[in-house]
Amino acid sequence: MKQVLSLNYALIIAKADAFELNHPSTIFTDDDIEVITATSAEEAETKLIKATTVSTAIPDLPKVGEPVYKDRLYFFEGKIYKCIQDHIRTIYSPAETLALFNIYRKEEINLQWIAGEKVIKNCVRLYDSKSYKCLQDHVTQSDWTPDKTLGVLWQEVVSTSEIPVWKQPTGAHDAYKKGDKVHFPTINDPVYESLIDANVWAPLSIGAEHLWKKL
Repeated sequence: MKQVLSLNYALIIAKADAFELNHPSTIFTDDDIEVITATSAEEAETKLIKATTVSTAIPDLPKVGEPVYKDRLYFFEGKIYKCIQDHIRTIYSPAETLALFNIYRKEEINLQWIAGEKVIKNCVRLYDSKSYKCLQDHVTQSDWTPDKTLGVLWQEVVSTSEIPVWKQPTGAHDAYKKGDKVHFPTINDPVYESLIDANVWAPLSIGAEHLWKKL
């Protein structure tokens, strides 16, 4: 038996149930129960995604025809789901009924982007053979793919090892084209993308904000 003090918010995870407490509490648990404490639901959800052991304590999704309750966590086919609204379990899986569930996945390398997942800031997802970093917490949607929400929800992760260092072009034959990416050797070695064709200006020259975009 162990004692856990929660000053603001707690997520209680046990095989029989998983539920939230949003008020100061003292929780007595045994070794089969996980408690995530936080200052808010958002912080607890972030800890849940990063946790490595809690999924083993989350109850399985009820069978078809049984009740599923709002804000409860359930385990189904290797993924954690949070119920969005009370309902009777249908014949369809949570992945097919994203209006009823959010997906929570443990952060790992090379996770593919999927719709209906709760993602957190700075996590990375693969989409259409490219890597993207999340700019703000959100639940993914089929029409909010990373390539369509650049600068708002996602930022492309550029592999700097494959990008050349900027060199001063000597003429039109070696000028940079629109979309070309270069390193510029300053602090942190940033990467810039050319916004125009026939670009012979340095990324940090006067007026370069209209010629180069820092990635």
